[in-house]
Amino acid sequence: MKYYIDLLNELEKGKIAPVYLFYGPEVYLQEKAMERFREKLLPPQADFNLDILDGEEAGEGDIVSRAQAPPFLAGRRLVLVRHAPFFSGGDKGEKKERAGSSSRHKSPAGEKDSPLHAYLKQPVPHTCVIFTTTGPVDQRRRLFKALKEKGRVVEFTFLKARDLVRWLEKEARLAGKTIAPAAAELLVQRVGNSLFILKNELEKAIAYAGERKEIREEDIRRLTVPLVEENIFQVVDAIGQRHVTSALAGIRELLAKGQPGPAILAMVARQFRLILQGQELMGKAGPGEDLAGLLGVHPFVARKVLAQMHNFTRDQVLVILNKLLELDRGIKRGRMEFYPGMEMLLLEWGVSRSHLISRNTKKPPC
Repeated sequence: MKYYIDLLNELEKGKIAPVYLFYGPEVYLQEKAMERFREKLLPPQADFNLDILDGEEAGEGDIVSRAQAPPFLAGRRLVLVRHAPFFSGGDKGEKKERAGSSSRHKSPAGEKDSPLHAYLKQPVPHTCVIFTTTGPVDQRRRLFKALKEKGRVVEFTFLKARDLVRWLEKEARLAGKTIAPAAAELLVQRVGNSLFILKNELEKAIAYAGERKEIREEDIRRLTVPLVEENIFQVVDAIGQRHVTSALAGIRELLAKGQPGPAILAMVARQFRLILQGQELMGKAGPGEDLAGLLGVHPFVARKVLAQMHNFTRDQVLVILNKLLELDRGIKRGRMEFYPGMEMLLLEWGVSRSHLISRNTKKPPC
């Protein structure tokens, strides 16, 4: 978020470069930044000093001629070039640059300059040109280097989880609502880190809440699709509590959703490895150290690991991991199938007869 705030602060202070490159996957903030530039540089009803071009369609000559045109009456011109391919690596960007090359522009070494490269080396001060792209850029390209020397390059990365939660809380307040921190975290966990998608899902939650002021965790659970990872958490929770019936029900649900048996086995094993790592790390970590950072996982996952660590001793985790490894080998060698093998493992683990499932339960296909 800092890169975005710094950019807006520079804009408010009047530190405006003649040319910008906005690149990266966070499209929502790119759009918001362009809106702020438009508000700052152009007075109301002054769209005659604004050009919006599609970089996939517009040629370099067209872009340069728009940039070089003097502003009508006074002030500045703003040229927005969306989907600009000129700074990307590979054939696409190179073809666009070669297509715009002209012998009228020569570099000091005698190499031909494209019209855009020549402009980037000497941009006009009365125009602000903003190129945008969602893809990566090749920082070795001559166009990129020329733009960076005379202008400003901003990478629009996805926000971190804690910043996304704060952003959701702010957007909810603007709509006259509040969103519980657990609800905001769950929304990020289920939907992802695209602000466009998060904005749409938050609006659905706001409408669903109706007159109620707070958006709750259960609202998000009803309105969004659960992740496979959440089902794995539930399976591991059930194993830790010796609830074999619940654990097997969770596995059957994953199979019904199309998850292959080996993938489920791998995910369960991964969770137990995280539990083992968490137990060992927390024994060595100092007070206040962040388990998510130590494990290199999302805070939501770290909280589940922290809770599940108390359901198992270290020796129990090692036993389960060895059993899962044996099951994996048996499946790969064709000696057993996933679901019957998992059932046998869990029944062996769940020592209480009250948790045994009926042998008459129909087995789902593996």
